[in-house]
Amino acid sequence: MNEQAKPTPPMVILRDQLNDRTVQFQHALPKHLPPERFFRVVLTAVQLNPDLLACNRMSLFNSALRCAQDGLLPDGREAALVPFKDKVQYLIMYQGILKRFRNSGQFKWIGTGIVREGDQFEYWVDETGPHFKHVPTFDENPDKKIICVYAAATTKDDAPFFRPLSLADINKRRNMSRGTREDAPWKQWWEEMAQKTAIRVLSRYLPTSSDLDDLIRSDEELYDESESEATGEVAARSEAARGAALDHFAAGLPGQDEDRAQLDETARHEEHEADSSDVNTLTQAQEPPQEQTRPESKPRTQVEPQSQTAPDLLVIARERGRADRDKGMQRKATPIEYRDPTRAQEALAWRAGWDEADGRS
Repeated sequence: MNEQAKPTPPMVILRDQLNDRTVQFQHALPKHLPPERFFRVVLTAVQLNPDLLACNRMSLFNSALRCAQDGLLPDGREAALVPFKDKVQYLIMYQGILKRFRNSGQFKWIGTGIVREGDQFEYWVDETGPHFKHVPTFDENPDKKIICVYAAATTKDDAPFFRPLSLADINKRRNMSRGTREDAPWKQWWEEMAQKTAIRVLSRYLPTSSDLDDLIRSDEELYDESESEATGEVAARSEAARGAALDHFAAGLPGQDEDRAQLDETARHEEHEADSSDVNTLTQAQEPPQEQTRPESKPRTQVEPQSQTAPDLLVIARERGRADRDKGMQRKATPIEYRDPTRAQEALAWRAGWDEADGRS
């Protein structure tokens, strides 16, 4: 009598399913990170948290793919795979965000910290910008009161940025988080999530590239920060488009790159429609050209006209101008990234927002 065949262990099934998607992950991962290493980290994460096996398998592949696209490892330091109800949630940790900012080449230094009772901490602003000094006491007492959490950065041209958040600020943003269970990220990794929150807030004022902007936006779905029903509807449609593209990608179907690009374009169009009611047409102008290195696909001396500037970028610049005026910034202190001649229209939008806020004052 033949013995009944033993069932294949779930971890072996998962390993084989990941190996079957090697080509897809190879396209998503940066060149220095081979799929084999990434798969080992994913399998280790599942071994440490077996609840991931009980979640929807496609959501696990989608979350792993998003992690791969961001060039991070789900090792609990750079990123994590977290079960949320019956699905797997991709969670970017603050070390992962710092890694991407550091690798961008735009910063001399960027970091975050937690100030506890007894630490030496000073923060001041003068005509040269924000400054801080933090000397931890390194006390072994884990119950020391937390005073604030901060994130700071210095760009390559020595521009300083600093953002402190009180416990009230942190808790306000924590309450926007979707996680409510006992194993939710905020309850497992409070300090990591608090520091990530500080970086997310600081990133709104930093000069960033499109890939860094995408990284920050990909983390927004953990929060409910929409200011209107229209904004929420657009976010839902955009997330649905991204989710459909990832489902297509995770399944290994042909044409995934074209489909994903089309869905992203649709999402951007919807976001523009939601914001267009608040956009006023800005007067076209051009700042004096400066020497700079431009991509070969564009003339080096040509400044992009107003018609080529995305309307949503003008909205962002205008809102930032209002916020900077409310914070006390001077009108001549145009943000560094807007001083690029190719972003002259965003500089105008920033000044328009500054003037509006100044008129309210």
